[in-house]
Amino acid sequence: MRWRKTDIIKRRADGPFEPRPRTSKIKDLNITSLIDILTILLVFMLKNISMDAVVKSAPEGMLLPTTITKDELVQSGLAINVKIYTDKILYGTDNIRVGSLDEFINKEEVRKSLLALLKLEAQRIIEDGNVPSLLIQADRELDCRYITEFINFSASASFANIYFSTIHTDNLKEVLGV
Repeated sequence: MRWRKTDIIKRRADGPFEPRPRTSKIKDLNITSLIDILTILLVFMLKNISMDAVVKSAPEGMLLPTTITKDELVQSGLAINVKIYTDKILYGTDNIRVGSLDEFINKEEVRKSLLALLKLEAQRIIEDGNVPSLLIQADRELDCRYITEFINFSASASFANIYFSTIHTDNLKEVLGV
């Protein structure tokens, strides 16, 4: 047996010197404390992160869209409510039936009467020193082309703001407020 300088020699009580058996110099790495420290650092960093950096500011002159509930808009008296279904058009908070969608598209007298109502209400709001708004509530099954036609129509009645809402229920009592 060959001896190396790195071998540790021990002597037996009854015999010659013998090298100690080699042991592995690589020990198991215990990372439990490392994980604990990393967890504490992570919690510390999350706790102290500044959320102000996430807030984006709008460029100068840009107006961001706003939201308002239907009830707040109608109760303010600054908005006219129009509900458009596939079979009828209802005007105002009293749900006055002004005709059907087909009549609105095809009959000039229905368009003229609705335009007269819209202009009258818009003028009243303007005289009070406010900006008139129109709230269009449309049935979810309604084609977009009808909404576009209604927007073009109501723009001629001096409405500065036009809000949209989709009716997602079949419960007419809930929508009509009956």
